[in-house]
Amino acid sequence: MQVKTVKLNFILNLTRMFLGMAFIVITTPYIARILGPKSLGKVEYVNSMVTYFMLFTALGIPSYGIREVAKYRDNSKELSKLVLELLTILFITTTIGYIVLFIFLYSYKSLYELKDIILVMSINIICNNIGIEWFYQGIENQLYITKRFILIRILTLIAMFIFIKNKEDYLIYAFILVMMQSGSNILNFINLRKYINFKGIQFSNLKLNKHMKPILIIFSATVATTIYLQLDSIMIGNVSKEAVGIYIVPNKLIRMILVVVTALGTVLLPKITNCLKNKDYDNYNSYMNISLNYIFFIALPLAVSTFLLSEDIINIMAGSQFIASVLTLKILSPILFMIGIAYFLGFQLLYPLGLEKYYTYSVILAAIANFIFNYLMIPKYLQNGAAFGTLIAEAIGPLIMLFFARKYLKEIEFFSKKRLKYFIASIIMGISVYGIKLLNLKNLETLVISVFIGAITYIIILFFMKEEIVLNCFNIIMKKIKK
Repeated sequence: MQVKTVKLNFILNLTRMFLGMAFIVITTPYIARILGPKSLGKVEYVNSMVTYFMLFTALGIPSYGIREVAKYRDNSKELSKLVLELLTILFITTTIGYIVLFIFLYSYKSLYELKDIILVMSINIICNNIGIEWFYQGIENQLYITKRFILIRILTLIAMFIFIKNKEDYLIYAFILVMMQSGSNILNFINLRKYINFKGIQFSNLKLNKHMKPILIIFSATVATTIYLQLDSIMIGNVSKEAVGIYIVPNKLIRMILVVVTALGTVLLPKITNCLKNKDYDNYNSYMNISLNYIFFIALPLAVSTFLLSEDIINIMAGSQFIASVLTLKILSPILFMIGIAYFLGFQLLYPLGLEKYYTYSVILAAIANFIFNYLMIPKYLQNGAAFGTLIAEAIGPLIMLFFARKYLKEIEFFSKKRLKYFIASIIMGISVYGIKLLNLKNLETLVISVFIGAITYIIILFFMKEEIVLNCFNIIMKKIKK
């Protein structure tokens, strides 16, 4: 089975992320204007509800599946057996999920009034679970995932502009959302026969129980994360509905930027797991150092830039009416680095080693800390109190993981002094950005010039400090120029 290079997989992963962002930017204004808040609100409400059913019926298999597929991708028989076992579990949970959904639907009048939308959008539950995205990530077929992603996004983009013309088209919008979210999953399932052969596998030989404990451990962490990500808005809303809107904008911006911080980790997880399975510790240490270097390289300057340019970012993205969001964004900006480290420790160190329970402990304790600080600070400081609670929680998580992972950190040079160069370069870059801020230019001009000058300053400093990523990129460019 061909394994794509890390560079290609990383580029393909980033491509999907940026295209996904672009799709949202293009479609949201059109859909919001055509459907209006009432019709759009119905669909988004149902979409949120169905998303929770998707979360619970999938258990922890989306994360667990990547690791296990990466282990057995070179053994066709074991791989086929693994996939059938996980699909069987998903069939059981999906059936239970639909039973619960229909009980809710016919028990609550408010839900029954939305029956048509719920029936359409519930297709996502089964399509999400048969889509086995985790399988393609585990075998590192990022090219197929990207081709399919682009095809579905183009088709749904065209469909939105052709078929959605007035407020009554909300059911069509719901169906298009289903096709956008699940169309690729149907293609995944059809394409599976190229890799998997279920012939000769008897159901009596399937071992479902061995998967349940790690799946449920991972699922617990997922639920804890989901709850505390939603908890902020709920607790703020109990005090002030307006403060929720002020908090949501910077929180969404931070979460969007985080996609870039964790992009390489998503690509490297199958490789790291496969190296451990084959006891290839040289490549394992190499991949771990590459991933950690990338997180320092990208997360630190992003955190510094977001802090310094928060006013310009908020004014451009949300307008002057959200000026109160500026301080909130400043408070949240350090979590770009904190979550990057937590992602590395949890999903790339503990998880491939089969120590996912420690990651789960860390997330649950961070969620408890988040609730306590929210409870104490939101009544007085509203959105800024919630942001501070999030900051504390995101600091506690990686600290706990550091404790559990301490004996593995020396082998991968986690505390190497060479990573001080990222802090030095980020500080110098921050000084250059602050100097541009003193010019009092317009928001867009400040942002564009700061990003340009800041990036150049950061890269030049790292180049003279002989940082690996910058030197590798420089060598690649020079080779292409010579050719």
